[in-house]
Amino acid sequence: MTKILKTAKTAVFALTLAAAGLATTAVTASSASAASSGFSITIGGGGHGHYGNRGHRRGHDRWDRGHRRGFCAPHQAARKARHMGIRHARVVGANHRVVRVVGRKHGHRVRAVFANTWRCPVIRVRG
Repeated sequence: MTKILKTAKTAVFALTLAAAGLATTAVTASSASAASSGFSITIGGGGHGHYGNRGHRRGHDRWDRGHRRGFCAPHQAARKARHMGIRHARVVGANHRVVRVVGRKHGHRVRAVFANTWRCPVIRVRG
């Protein structure tokens, strides 16, 4: 049993030396390829890379942060109400908590209340 373990250890040692030799050859070959075009090894293709820092200005480091504001502008609430099917939507009130919009839907008067935060989430629609 000990002879098998010695043989296995010797094989592992030989493989480690062989891998180290290949790595040394690769480094030597890649540095020598600057002088001659005989041999080169490339790790990672020349394809498309990841360009994470496209914009260095504040708020431009991700695709969705450029338009993000911490509040719901009244025109955004009116636009969202129109997309919800409320015709003739207009803002009737806005404070630090909510934006109130009124309009008409199916011939009836409709009131919509949006939270005054990013993307104008709907709080309630009555009408």
